[in-house]
Formats: sequence, C-alpha cells, structure tokens
Amino acid sequence: MPVVFLFSAIVSGIAAVMVLYMVFCRLRHVSMDMLCLDTIARYLFFAFLIDFSLEMLDLIHRLYEADESLRALDFMVRTKLLVSHIVVQIGLGTLVPIALLALTFVVRFRDRIRIGIYATAGVLTLIGIFAMRWNVVIGGQLFSKSFLGYTTYKLGFATREGLLPAILIMLLPFVFLAVLVRVLPPWTEGAKEATAKV
Repeated sequence: MPVVFLFSAIVSGIAAVMVLYMVFCRLRHVSMDMLCLDTIARYLFFAFLIDFSLEMLDLIHRLYEADESLRALDFMVRTKLLVSHIVVQIGLGTLVPIALLALTFVVRFRDRIRIGIYATAGVLTLIGIFAMRWNVVIGGQLFSKSFLGYTTYKLGFATREGLLPAILIMLLPFVFLAVLVRVLPPWTEGAKEATAKV
C-alpha cells in the first residue's frame, strides 16, 4: 500500500504540473510549448502504467491471500464504494486517461486537439487519485475492525475533520504557489519585469 500511494502521488503530481502549465499559459495569454506538453504527457502515461500495474498486483495479492478482510472489501466495493471505486477511480480516473494518452501515441492529432486531450486526461487523473484516497481513507472507516458489521460515514462541514478544513488544506498549496510565482516568477518575462521594478 505505501508503494501504491507513492506512485499515485507521482502520477497526480505529474498531472497537476501538466494542468497547471496549461492553466498558467491560458491566464498569461501565451502559446503552449507543445514539445514540453508532449513530454509531460509521456511521463504521465508511463507513470500511470506503473501505478495501475502496482494496483492490479495489490489486488491479485489480496485475492490470493483471501483473508477475512477480503469479504468485507468485496462487499464494500459492490455496495457503498461502487460509484467512487469502480466508476470514478477505475473507470473515469484510470482507464479513460490511459486510453486518451495512449491515443495520442497512435494518432498524430493537431496541437489544439492534443491540448484538449491532455487537459481532459489530467483533470480526470486528479479526480481518480482523489477518489482512490477517498476509498482508502473513508472506505477503511466503513467497516468495523472485527469484521462484524458496517458503519456509515457522515461528512461534517465545519468540524475538525469536516469538508471546510479539507477544502482549506487542499487550497493551501495553491496559495503557496501563488506567493512563490509572485516572488520568484518562473518565466523570463516575469523575471525581467520583477528585475526592472527592483
């Protein structure tokens, strides 16, 4: 599980870099470097393949061991986590992005179409990784440790582990990024303007 989490973090990090690059280019009204974008997408594709392979190996290992937790996990996936695990995590968040990225290797699309494919694949990847985190953390709280029953998770809003603190913590890296971009502009035009102001 730690290895799977590590590789999923690598995948989500590459996807976030790709999406942020496209967003910043749009906000700054500059053209995207397609060679850079193609390279990021290629890294994302191969990291995704490794991550998906590790997740499948983890699943095969759990099926082979078939311990007492397997029945509980099987029930959870078939009922309470059906949408978040099968539809969102595996379907939309894994298989669709891999297929979209693989399609760009097979067919040589125009730049505008490739940008759309990369943006879709990046956003779906981030949603899928979030769903994987949700399924592991929240799914682990939905059945008792004695495997004698199931519980219900109630998402609070302003509680210590509620929705509002989670949103604030998720927004914190973007606040840091905005400050760092202002202080240390990563593009040459911004660096020249900052130097001229000093």
